[in-house]
Amino acid sequence: MAATKELRARIKSIKNTSKVTKAMELVSAAKMRRAQDQAIRGRSYSELINKVLRNISSRIEPSSHPLLIREDNEKEGVLLITTDRGLCGSLNTNLFRKTLEIQGEVSFITIGKKGQIFISKSAKPLSADFELLEKPNSEMARKISKFLINSFVSGEFNKIHVVYTNFQTTLKQEATLRQLLPIINMEVLGTLKNESEKADEYLFEPNPDSVLETILPHYIQMEIYQILLEAAASEHSARMVAMKNASDNAAELVDDLTLAYNQVRQANITNEILEITTASLAVN
Repeated sequence: MAATKELRARIKSIKNTSKVTKAMELVSAAKMRRAQDQAIRGRSYSELINKVLRNISSRIEPSSHPLLIREDNEKEGVLLITTDRGLCGSLNTNLFRKTLEIQGEVSFITIGKKGQIFISKSAKPLSADFELLEKPNSEMARKISKFLINSFVSGEFNKIHVVYTNFQTTLKQEATLRQLLPIINMEVLGTLKNESEKADEYLFEPNPDSVLETILPHYIQMEIYQILLEAAASEHSARMVAMKNASDNAAELVDDLTLAYNQVRQANITNEILEITTASLAVN
């Protein structure tokens, strides 16, 4: 009897947990669709501004603009974008692994509580921590980009990387490490000359240098905004998948426990019948 009570209690507890994970799955699915749409829509603009920027950079001397290229790379800043909450599978773990690949003198700027906790426990330098909004917006991107640009121009950092989760599909999100500042690295610089020969012709007023001075801060802001959208889409996708897996596992566990409960119950009934039969035979 004790075994059946214990099994009933476990089945009830798992069913209650399953209701929670199912509700979280539905909520994450709704948020995921919105976040995915935003991330995908923003990619075309990001690709276009990258194309224009590379076209302009091929026509001027990159070293004349402080955000474009810098050879001294001793001091490095890393913008780490994680989540505020868990229950999103291995998303944050993959980001932490990618972060540990970075060597040298590094200071971190974090977005998301999980990243801030990770950096603090790792005893790594933390320069700033920004609040992660559930719905990224341009104002949030502007504040972050302004801080990064000021830190770079002032010489606090001579290189800035960003670690974030790049959204690919609902089932696949990739931890990504990429250089944000300077905008052009040495490898890209070597290809600009070849690209300029094949690039579309643009007319710039008053001149490419003036346009570049205006477009560079906007470029960094839009890149940050797109990265935040990619990270948000990845988070909601990962959480939806994790909660779906949890709900499915709970359903399977309930089925297994129900089978075990029925087996124990049947065994108890059989034992009771045997006891009654044995007693009856003893009386006769």
